[in-house]
Amino acid sequence: MSKPIEVNFKWNKELALTTSKLYYDYDMRHSNKRYLGWFFVALVQFGIVGALKHDSYGLLYLSTFLVLYWYYGRWYLRKRMLLRFYDKNVPKNVDVHFSIDAEGLHGNNEVILWDDIIKIIQLEEGVLVQSTESALFFQMSAFKNAQERRRFIQIATEKGKI
Repeated sequence: MSKPIEVNFKWNKELALTTSKLYYDYDMRHSNKRYLGWFFVALVQFGIVGALKHDSYGLLYLSTFLVLYWYYGRWYLRKRMLLRFYDKNVPKNVDVHFSIDAEGLHGNNEVILWDDIIKIIQLEEGVLVQSTESALFFQMSAFKNAQERRRFIQIATEKGKI
């Protein structure tokens, strides 16, 4: 049995927002929800044609509002909601430590078994870990070195989580 991988970071408001934004962006690029945004863009095109040919601006206004909400308003509203929740319910600047081995992720007060992890997403900024209970984000700087990060990715691949 090899030595466990150590991951350390400070959980704060900025990291919470970064984690949420990265997961939100990933979900919007890789889920079927993105087709709804494309549908709203198509409605704008029909609205433009209707406005030019028939002086009917209703569909153009509605579809433009939907596109603006879908691509800009949703994150703005979600961010405000997250900030309010974080300020009221989450302890500030908490030092988080995970020890990762073949059984799972052993944290400060929790254990996340590999069977409870839905998927692990590799990003340029770090690694998103989605479990049945929560989502974690390990920035590159959370690992001791690049070798530790590669070992984590190797274990996750062997467990079928990537």
